[in-house]
Amino acid sequence: MIRRISGKLGRIDDTRALVENGGVSYEVLLPSALAERLKEQAETGADISFETIYYIEAGDKKSSHYPRLVGFDDAFDREFFSLYIQVPGLGVKKALKSLTIPIREIATAIETKDSAQLNRLPGVGARLAEKIIAELHGKTAKFALSRKDEPLARPTAPVHPFAEEATEVLIQLQYKPAEAKQMIERALKENPKTKSAEELISSIFQSRHMSGVEL
Repeated sequence: MIRRISGKLGRIDDTRALVENGGVSYEVLLPSALAERLKEQAETGADISFETIYYIEAGDKKSSHYPRLVGFDDAFDREFFSLYIQVPGLGVKKALKSLTIPIREIATAIETKDSAQLNRLPGVGARLAEKIIAELHGKTAKFALSRKDEPLARPTAPVHPFAEEATEVLIQLQYKPAEAKQMIERALKENPKTKSAEELISSIFQSRHMSGVEL
């Protein structure tokens, strides 16, 4: 397991950095706020160190698996994230995007069973919020006491709060994520006044039924 990596900072973009060490370049996934700060403050070639989590990402085919590193500039953040991604259905990339409020606020929501607060996080629908509480309640109290008040991720463009929940439903029904996204975007365009995941799923059914697409 790789818990820390140090070297020279190579290329960096909105979600990842290259760390050059011993003639090898390691790609490290980063929370977007950390990546943004490094782009502003750190220069290419500067000494850099990340507290890391090593994991295996499954590819499109069952036989395709890729080793990945996700990095933080603080061991405390890494410890919380290691616990956070133990929740079934909360993968590394989704988890990284969801950290748009400080860790202490996420932990507080878990410990107070405030599912509505968790439901507001990008990629976390009502069902996943309940799973997070069920899995982590009683395990995050120390993180709720943190004085750090900066979120690790920057909010992306606003989306309908129920779109992620509808996406989860479609994926459970064996649609690919890209297919689910396309169906949801089309349904929202056709029915912009949609107010819930249930209405959205119904709109998708009606659209595909009327067009003769096999469901």
